[in-house]
Amino acid sequence: MQPIRQQWIPAVKTLLTFTLIYWIVDVALNRFAFSNAWTIIWPLNGVNVALLLMRPRASWLWMLVGIELGTGIGECLDDNLVQMEICQRLFSLTEVVISACLLPPFLTLDRWLRTPGIFMRFLAALVLGPGISGLMAASLFHYTQGQSFLLAFNNWATADALGIAATMPLALSLRSAQMRSLFQREALPRTLGVLILAFAGAALIFSVSRYPLMFLLFPLLLLVDSLLAFAGTAIAVVGVLFISVYLTDNSLGPFGTWPSDLAVPRDLALQIYFGFQLIALFPASIVLMERRRMAEELHNTNARLTVLASLDGLTGIANRRSFDERFAEEWNRAVRHRKPLALAMIDLDNFKQFNDLYGHLAGDRCLCAVADALSRQLHRPEDLVARFGGEEFALLLPHTSADGALKVVEKIRAAVHGLGIDHIGNTWNRVTVSIGYSALTPVTADGKSRLIQLADAALYHAKSGGRNRVETLSSTEGAQAANDHGTTARNRIVRILGRGDR
Repeated sequence: MQPIRQQWIPAVKTLLTFTLIYWIVDVALNRFAFSNAWTIIWPLNGVNVALLLMRPRASWLWMLVGIELGTGIGECLDDNLVQMEICQRLFSLTEVVISACLLPPFLTLDRWLRTPGIFMRFLAALVLGPGISGLMAASLFHYTQGQSFLLAFNNWATADALGIAATMPLALSLRSAQMRSLFQREALPRTLGVLILAFAGAALIFSVSRYPLMFLLFPLLLLVDSLLAFAGTAIAVVGVLFISVYLTDNSLGPFGTWPSDLAVPRDLALQIYFGFQLIALFPASIVLMERRRMAEELHNTNARLTVLASLDGLTGIANRRSFDERFAEEWNRAVRHRKPLALAMIDLDNFKQFNDLYGHLAGDRCLCAVADALSRQLHRPEDLVARFGGEEFALLLPHTSADGALKVVEKIRAAVHGLGIDHIGNTWNRVTVSIGYSALTPVTADGKSRLIQLADAALYHAKSGGRNRVETLSSTEGAQAANDHGTTARNRIVRILGRGDR
């Protein structure tokens, strides 16, 4: 008993909810909107199709019963015969189900629009659903009320087809991230501005009959699509369509003054005009969406490639190229702001022997572990550690004095020592690093080599002083050190400043 009750309660809630909503909507459309023009466009069935696409087919039955029951009650209050209204609700139900079955289920707007063959399925939904129900309705009105078969078909099928083409994309877009992005605070002024431009343009096109302005509508809608994408265009289409119907129904614009003696009546002419506009706009909007998606993917790919080009392939930290660029930037920034800049050169002790003893794969793992240890000691986003190649690393510390640099590099030396990576070819029986650093306040755009010379000379002292240590040199000491081991230092500086990869 309990499982049956649990199944029926949601169904009854769905039925009553949709009955109430559609009764209110139908009454509002017929009594408070421009009811005489609903033979040009009937918007509700487009919303109905969208609701079915958003829900699993198992839940369609009670929702459809509620929709047609609520709409039927609203129509009967407008003095329609109950028997006729029951038939019309069955015709409408047939139309909505056929159109919904021809279209793919809706999960996200991008996926729905990118479904293979979506345009042909869209056309089929516009033709078969309203077409079949239109034939049924036209037969009913022709044989019971004596209406012209073609007129009855036009009043039913073309109005419903136009409504599905216009309101279904809007109803689907309301549940999309694309629609939400249009109304975020930073995007709202642009969205409102473009929509106001579209509505003002539509008011001009459909209120002026002296000049042929109808050709401006399609470029106007394409402009909206290029600025607001599919979701924004869906809003614009419905707004423009209602503006055109209202003005036409009040005898304004090119269709409002339509000659009565033409073979094509006014309403059908407006429907044909808008039908071609929407049929042409739908694939154009998909093409523009794909172009935007491809442009975004290309931008993201280029961004990833830029990042990859700046990283060392083995260790994942910055490579030589990235360091050179950042060094130049930070040097120029330090010149402008008169701030100190510190540079440390880091070298793994006896690393050639490590490779000879443990193999190159173990050497690669060791370099990765050391690079990770170096990175974990940096806590400011502007600090940079880079691999020059081989077993050498460089550390750039903007806005850092010699005392501040000493604290950082000493932590780095201790962190590498604390890794405890075995290295019997090293004095300490584990992997260690020697570090030379220096800091100065640049005064001219030139002179970057001076800071590198000081750090390199300090590294030479750390190596010659027993390794696994930190050394620094002042400008005076650096000059003397350069003289002491002249050729070696000059060769290293030339090599460090060279642009090629190590």
